[in-house]
Amino acid sequence: MQRQFHILALGCLFYLFSTFCSTSEAQTQAHLSGFNQEKKKEEIDSIIKAYAAINKFNGTALIHYQNKNIFEKSYGWQDAEKKILNQDQSVYQIASLTKSFTALIIVKLSEEGKLSVKDPVSKFIPDYPRGNEITIEHLLTHTSGIYEVLRNKEYFSLLHTGKSIAKNKELSFFKNEPLDFEPGTQFSYTNSGYILLGIIIEKITGLSYEDAVRKIILNPLKMSHTGFNYLALKSPYKTVPYSYISKTRQEKTEVWNSTLTGPAGQIYSTVEDLYNYYMGLRDYKIVSKEAFKKATTPFLSGYGYGWFIDNLYGKKLINHGGNIEGSTSYFAMLPEDDLCIILLNNITSKKLEKAGNIILAALLEQPYTLPQPKKEAVLSADILKKYVGDYQLADNSVIHILYENGQLFIQNNKDPKVKMLAEKEDLFFLQDDDTEISFILKKGEKDVITIKKGLSSKTAEKL
Repeated sequence: MQRQFHILALGCLFYLFSTFCSTSEAQTQAHLSGFNQEKKKEEIDSIIKAYAAINKFNGTALIHYQNKNIFEKSYGWQDAEKKILNQDQSVYQIASLTKSFTALIIVKLSEEGKLSVKDPVSKFIPDYPRGNEITIEHLLTHTSGIYEVLRNKEYFSLLHTGKSIAKNKELSFFKNEPLDFEPGTQFSYTNSGYILLGIIIEKITGLSYEDAVRKIILNPLKMSHTGFNYLALKSPYKTVPYSYISKTRQEKTEVWNSTLTGPAGQIYSTVEDLYNYYMGLRDYKIVSKEAFKKATTPFLSGYGYGWFIDNLYGKKLINHGGNIEGSTSYFAMLPEDDLCIILLNNITSKKLEKAGNIILAALLEQPYTLPQPKKEAVLSADILKKYVGDYQLADNSVIHILYENGQLFIQNNKDPKVKMLAEKEDLFFLQDDDTEISFILKKGEKDVITIKKGLSSKTAEKL
């Protein structure tokens, strides 16, 4: 749920017409005629295949450019065990891209005069600590200072259950924690703020969060394959979530509890439904051009109301990703060019936003570099032996780093040892695995090992 889903993990043409008005019809036609759609389709396909080759893309892509869909294709397994391939109708969890839906409803309610983004949280949740200082706008822009709920161990453990969690119980995981900073002074991505926005939506509309999204966004935009409780979904197109997938290995993972992820990350969808979402934003079917322009104006650290706002190749890029164990999404819009990139995966991948940006570079004739498989570096025995030892994790379990016959091995407690391959001097990887192992050796300080796998990161100190 971070710029993923912190990683639980990513509008449109509010000034398209003014841009086109300042561009002559002849220039526009020249640009369109110079765009070779078939060539670009092949180029996009080669980009995605490069990510699939390093096991970082397993899903569906849809690209819309200058008033037409120029690309739609699926890659990899919807269900590897049953040998069902991903298809254009496949359903994926979109994780933190959910936040853009939550924010859009708040913008809609504001436009209707039912709330103001300057309203304090205490107006809707009277007993919320410091609720008179935290505004709706602070929640929208991740500038509230509210404690990130994923830091709570009980909350995190409940994500892996199917238990239905009451709202007051969910609030208890972060409500009484001290603020990380004074409201409005810093940006810190937090799912907690969007959970609060969901409660505010329910109080104002008198509907459940899910029904409010259906009424205000899904039904008007005909997003009939989009929903909320992925665990309960019965569909032949439902994707199985994988923490890692390759030609030789497939690691399934559990679906996160949607009653906990809620307005911060519970929505599932398809590329075609999200295309309808794009068209609804582009054509201002939900909120006005003025309201959407405000929502996509950066507040702090390039974040607006439910969207990251970036400047790429001198153009305004409106985007959001989503990343939870087993699912990754990326949704990007370039208002000046009527361009939308939708990427959905049923694997844990931190590379989807990068893939989207490379596709964007290709479409805009910008230089880019394709990813390459990791290569093993050769390190001397002296360097390798520096890392040997026992490292204790926070839960008191021990990681053993062993040196045998010129090679390092990693062993978790008494599990089987696994060979480590050096990427560079202080960074190692495992063959056919998503694990990265890095070392920090500082004179006068304890040696530290960090092990990253998927969205998890564990640090251990040398004993």
